[in-house]
Amino acid sequence: MSFGAALKQAREAQGVTLHDVAQKTKIRLDYLRALEEGNVAALPERTFARSYLQRYARELGVDPAPLLSDFDRSMPQAADFGPASRQPTSNPGARVAAPAPAAHRGLNPLWLVAGVLLLGGAIYGVNTLMNRPQTAATPVTEPAPVTETPTPEETPAPQSVNLSVSSVPAGARVYLDNRELGVTPLQSFPVDARATAELRVELSGRAPLRTGIALTRGRNLRVNLATSGQGASTITDLARPAATAVTPPAATPAGTPAASEPATPAAPRSPVSVTFSGAAWTRVTDASGRVLYEGTPPAGSAKGFPAGVLIRTGNAGAVKVSVNGGPATPMGAAGQVLSRRY
Repeated sequence: MSFGAALKQAREAQGVTLHDVAQKTKIRLDYLRALEEGNVAALPERTFARSYLQRYARELGVDPAPLLSDFDRSMPQAADFGPASRQPTSNPGARVAAPAPAAHRGLNPLWLVAGVLLLGGAIYGVNTLMNRPQTAATPVTEPAPVTETPTPEETPAPQSVNLSVSSVPAGARVYLDNRELGVTPLQSFPVDARATAELRVELSGRAPLRTGIALTRGRNLRVNLATSGQGASTITDLARPAATAVTPPAATPAGTPAASEPATPAAPRSPVSVTFSGAAWTRVTDASGRVLYEGTPPAGSAKGFPAGVLIRTGNAGAVKVSVNGGPATPMGAAGQVLSRRY
């Protein structure tokens, strides 16, 4: 079954329309339709198309790996034209064999004499060239390295890196070079590697952030969105040690660090506490549909959420939920894909 047919079958089995999927994934409706129809010509550039396919599959609770493999066969990377350029050399070889019949004709003594004279003249010419312009022959070797320099053709090969963006508060829209990637938290989104790109993060009622970032490697960024009219929003690179240096300004009020440390145990006091005993892709949205969390947390981790959240997971047996301090119970069976509101 093709990747498009698999997506359509999973969506129809869950009774979900393409409009519903477009609203939840923030993917354009025509791109979703092109994915289901396998119409790769109607999709955007390959890196974004693969990302949309992965996000669509996760929304339906389907393993994206086999679908991506089938997609790569339908929309491969740039073809190798090397062998084709060498193919024409076989035709001249066939033409060279054509004069062979002339060898079977009778040999004329005049032709033999002419051949000897030509051979002698050629030998004489070679000797004169070898003796006189020998110094001119050395510069001929210099152009040889010039033909070796085109090896940098390997550098244009497309390369992708992963971009992760979180924000405080969550649910902000993320744009890269004016292309919308989704809402925060954005986990390991594959993008084309490049020297610089413009990152834009926007949320209603908050000061937008617009800055240039380098994408020569994977990035894990956190954006603190200031309230509109109360200062500028800031960005922190979580992969750098310098990110820890952002905390000293908060150390000036002595009471602030003490208040930030108890924030960790405050998670269990949330109305809805979720613990993860194994790998389980999970998305949590509030009553308005805003995404509070999306990703695959490590085994043994726990998260707290307000009441009324909708939890969707691809492995219900590994997700336990406790409401208002009650006993933690599994959402369902191992490997089961389901959604429940707490």
